[in-house]
Amino acid sequence: MSDTSTDAVQVRITPDGVCFIDDEYFTPPPSVSLNKAVLAHLQLEAAALEMPIRAVIQDEQAQYTTVIQINTDGTSNPLDSEARAPGAPGLPQTPAAATHPPMPLKTVDPVPPNRPYEPLPEPYRSRLTAICATANRNLFTEAARDADQLLTELSAQFGPSHLYTLAAGLVRGDIAWLDHDFRYGLQSWVFMARTWHAHLGPRHSTTVRAVGNALGCWRRLQHEEAVELTPYVVAFLQQVSFPDAEATVRTVSHRVQKSILANSPTGGNT
Repeated sequence: MSDTSTDAVQVRITPDGVCFIDDEYFTPPPSVSLNKAVLAHLQLEAAALEMPIRAVIQDEQAQYTTVIQINTDGTSNPLDSEARAPGAPGLPQTPAAATHPPMPLKTVDPVPPNRPYEPLPEPYRSRLTAICATANRNLFTEAARDADQLLTELSAQFGPSHLYTLAAGLVRGDIAWLDHDFRYGLQSWVFMARTWHAHLGPRHSTTVRAVGNALGCWRRLQHEEAVELTPYVVAFLQQVSFPDAEATVRTVSHRVQKSILANSPTGGNT
């Protein structure tokens, strides 16, 4: 069976491992594999819409295309068992009787302890490393408090757009993601994407990653918050001229329309 319907979610993984969902750049959260992150995203989409969704997975790395259905309880099943090349890696499949949480599970080491922190002078670098260690013990309230204090000090001494401040901002954004504080995470990643855009330009991987993380946070907001913040997200995407921005704006608008329809009293039935 093949499904190229426009109603199906289109997932494309390029030969160099870049992922797009409905032409929107997608990046996994820290320390989560791409396959698991894509599956978690699709599970959340099905849960938010309260209806099963189909996804066409085109993996150009493994050279196969397959179609899966994701159910509202988090289970998934293939719709074209013959489409995948033998032995090709793919999204994990779940048995029909199993249930899974809609969000990715926290990992043992969710915040990289030595990401772009090398330029940070002491004692800030050691403090940031300690904040990472706190977050990696799932003590997100404490880690967020310490990161906010460090951000305040770095902003006051060097400025909010300085590379030192952005290094700490990366960690604060990760903490918000792991703590499911997606509204704060959205605002944090939007600020960083705009700033990285000014520093590095729209096509730099750091800028694109920040844009992808901002969109990841927006997708995980509750329906009312997502609708409320859609103009903010669209304005941000139009200001940060990253690759495929226009297609991403269309995807955001389409996603909101589907969510509004799914959450209407008639559930889209007329």
